[in-house]
Amino acid sequence: MKHRTKEDRQNRIVEILSLLHEGGSFEEAKQLFIEEFDGIDVTEITSAERALIQKGLNPAEIQRLCNVHAAVFKGSINEIHHSNEEHGYPGHPVHTLKLENQVLQSLLTDEVDGVLAKLKKGDWSYKERLIDALTDLLQIDKHYARKETLFFSYMEKYGITAPPQVMWGVDDDIRDLIKDLLQYVQSEKVAFNPMFEKWEKVKEEIEEMIFKEEEIMVPMCLDVFSLADWEKIAADSFEIGFAYIPEPMPWKASQASLEKEAEREPLRQMAIQQAKETTEGIAEGLRLAKEEQAQTDHFDWERQNEAESIVFPTGVLNVEQLIGIFSILPVDLTFVDQEDRVRFYSEGPIRIFPRTKSVIGREVVNCHPPKSMHMVEEILRDFKAGTRSEASFWIDMKERKIYIRYFAVKDQANNYLGCLEVSQDITEIQQLTGQKRLLEGYTEV
Repeated sequence: MKHRTKEDRQNRIVEILSLLHEGGSFEEAKQLFIEEFDGIDVTEITSAERALIQKGLNPAEIQRLCNVHAAVFKGSINEIHHSNEEHGYPGHPVHTLKLENQVLQSLLTDEVDGVLAKLKKGDWSYKERLIDALTDLLQIDKHYARKETLFFSYMEKYGITAPPQVMWGVDDDIRDLIKDLLQYVQSEKVAFNPMFEKWEKVKEEIEEMIFKEEEIMVPMCLDVFSLADWEKIAADSFEIGFAYIPEPMPWKASQASLEKEAEREPLRQMAIQQAKETTEGIAEGLRLAKEEQAQTDHFDWERQNEAESIVFPTGVLNVEQLIGIFSILPVDLTFVDQEDRVRFYSEGPIRIFPRTKSVIGREVVNCHPPKSMHMVEEILRDFKAGTRSEASFWIDMKERKIYIRYFAVKDQANNYLGCLEVSQDITEIQQLTGQKRLLEGYTEV
């Protein structure tokens, strides 16, 4: 590799990425990189992307270029020093993520590719097997949900905000691509060539995401997250579930690793600062940066003192009674405070959307996919401005009808306190007819 300063390398990376952005040949860009670099840190790539944004690159283009960047730099990223050695043990969230990716890769190449080879020869008796394989592929939703709900939450805790939002957008694209392909395969008018083209796109996107997870996201997280963070992520993972594999073993950090972590805490703090500085530049271009202090102050809700009883205008309940009431409500409740941070969610018998304890203190817009963030922000702005007091939506999810309502919460002086989200499965409610009184049986109207 040519001997250059870090600034020189950054400038050259920007030139290569600019070539791609301006429609230049991918092979030409890749060859330029191979000739001039034999290794590079992930932080240098993200810093180069930040420079592109500052030069006027539309933030929406970041997602489109994400796969191209990954393909160019794949195999050229330096091994990053990991903050601990526990990630190689079963039950550690990184071990689980990589294990799921191994099974996922096998599903792509061994099962689906194999079935498509049969179909290409005209043996359409394998169509149902392909449908089953693609249905299994939909389990990827749990894999991504754990990443989005847990990994991203702790990345945000340390100020790493922009990369999760870019990655979440790609996750949603993959979900849609799989559903579209499955729907096409199930149709009567399915033909091999368009089906295969759709599959090639799905497979390419999934494999690129595997690379981004394992070679970009995981090394950064291992450098920044503490062992306590990983323990919480491991515990909360069971709330969301796992894809393609049985439930892993519960994981706790060993005493030896905890002692080792204490010794290298100064290095971890340096890694946190470096990651924060890198992502702040990207976040500025993407208009995702919020108050710096809000990013570093993570609400440690578990250490708050609980009152034995709470006096309401209409009665008194103790904490145990409140927990019991919230645990049987037929709706999911989530409360977001006036600073737009999640402060509470209920634990009903049936969870409609995944929630884990790591969501407490997280900015609510970051709990939604990028494509719907602007809608959430608009609702919250209207609530604060007093132009509306509620918003309602209803969606179809796995043959169930889900009713979602947002309410502005205010005090007696009409000051805005926050937003209450109420989600309810109304499938059975929609089917009600006649009457069923308390002391009577069912009667037709």
